[in-house]
Amino acid sequence: MVYASVDAAVIKLLTNPIFMRMAGTLVIFVGAVLFFWWISRRLRAQLTKPPEPRPAQGGGVDFSLAAYQGVIQKYREQERLRDEERQRAVATEKVNTAVLSQLPSGVILFNRLGLVQQANPAAKGIFGYASPLGLHARDLFKGITALRSADASAESGSGAMLKTLNGCIANGQPAQRLEADYLTPQGKARVLGITLSPVRDPQGATLGVACLTSDLTEISDLARQMRLREDLALLGEMSAGIAHEFKNSLATISGYAQMLRQEPDAGTVHNFAAKIADETASLTRVVTDFLNFARPQSAENALSEPTLLRALIEECAQNCAVELDLSGCLPTVMIEGDATAWRQAFSNLLRNSAEAARPGVPAQVSVIAEHEQNQLRITVRDNGCGISPAHLEKIFIPFFTTKPQGTGLGLALVHRIVTLHGGSIKVSSTDGGTEFVFTAPSKIGAAVTAGATG
Repeated sequence: MVYASVDAAVIKLLTNPIFMRMAGTLVIFVGAVLFFWWISRRLRAQLTKPPEPRPAQGGGVDFSLAAYQGVIQKYREQERLRDEERQRAVATEKVNTAVLSQLPSGVILFNRLGLVQQANPAAKGIFGYASPLGLHARDLFKGITALRSADASAESGSGAMLKTLNGCIANGQPAQRLEADYLTPQGKARVLGITLSPVRDPQGATLGVACLTSDLTEISDLARQMRLREDLALLGEMSAGIAHEFKNSLATISGYAQMLRQEPDAGTVHNFAAKIADETASLTRVVTDFLNFARPQSAENALSEPTLLRALIEECAQNCAVELDLSGCLPTVMIEGDATAWRQAFSNLLRNSAEAARPGVPAQVSVIAEHEQNQLRITVRDNGCGISPAHLEKIFIPFFTTKPQGTGLGLALVHRIVTLHGGSIKVSSTDGGTEFVFTAPSKIGAAVTAGATG
């Protein structure tokens, strides 16, 4: 009964609208109080805790964009460093190219196969190739006729040069200094100084060979002329005293021969005396030539004056059995220096041409005089039998002769006269004749070229 009355009271209460409104208002009030309490706690916690870094707006998209920008920045930095490296490499290459192009010595780089990879302008001019790039060493060095090493050993041909180059490539042999006689494709003879040195990478492996080349032609010619002058000076000192005594003896013989000629009615004695006089005259001429050769001379101390070259040659030819062709020598051409010395030089050359004439063929000598820059060039050629290659290099050596009655001093005296005037002399010869070439510096005002067969 009690439970039934309680249930009825509760039902009545729940169905009372006034109670329900009051209960709802209470629930809403309690909920609002709890809500504001929770809000106040959150606000207090936010105000008291340290600030945390806020993520970028956009979340994962903003983070990806920032990472991409970082990669781009690093790439740009690497590109900048690469550009700077390329600029330094280009600047270094320009400096290397400028240095190589202005070097007076030739520089050639061979790779391990022996092919030319690089050559500066000087090397192109020395070897006579407009573009040697890609040439093999055997083609570049085929003009070598003789090779001399530092130990004074000599070998002919280009084989020794190729052997040395291959050894430098294969074994990395140290730099070697060589001297070569070289003939360019244009036919010019040169003396070259060649140094080979292996080129290695930082690890020591051989990449190729650097070939440094210098043109020693002028230096070699000058050294050869200086050696010849020294030999001639030594010979003059040694022989001057002997020749002087010899000439005194000849004077005595000549005096006695003249006395024998005065003996009456002595035909045989007179005949012998005449022969003695003729022989002493011939010996006197030989000794005079020898003394002219041996006597110390200087073109600076001699009387230097211009002389008509054509008239001088015609005068010299009067005592020589030669036919002159002077159509190439104008009558007004002048040669300066010691006229007496030049007369001796041309007389010896013309006499040499006459003695070298072919049997039954008149000796003919042609003369051509022409100006080259500040020099006078005179060429005298003959139609003689020529000089053999074996004798060609010895014709200026005193006392060297192939003639039974020759003294071997004529061409040596010619060489001495030319060098005393500051000139140089060259000779060439074929079966059709011989040619000598004289040159003199511009201060002398003349360059002489003469040719004769020895």
